[in-house]
Amino acid sequence: PEKNAELDSESQKNAKEHFSKMEKTLSGLISKTDMILRQADYAKELEVEFHEQSIAMNKASQWWPIVQLCVLLVTGFTQANHMVQFFRKHHIF
Repeated sequence: PEKNAELDSESQKNAKEHFSKMEKTLSGLISKTDMILRQADYAKELEVEFHEQSIAMNKASQWWPIVQLCVLLVTGFTQANHMVQFFRKHHIF
């Protein structure tokens, strides 16, 4: 009977050691999983910020050709107006 008691206590000791190793491994895996999730959340935040910046840049770039066209039209109208005035002043037109 004493051998059975010794075997039982030794098997319980081995089981406790095995469970403590498993607990440590499980704890390590949980912490790694948490770290991966935090990194994924951070990457998602960066992607959202980049997407917002690209949308803002796209809106700005859509207006830029319109501004250039307006400047071109105003410049052309002003030059044509000055040329007509010059020709009238010199009685050419």
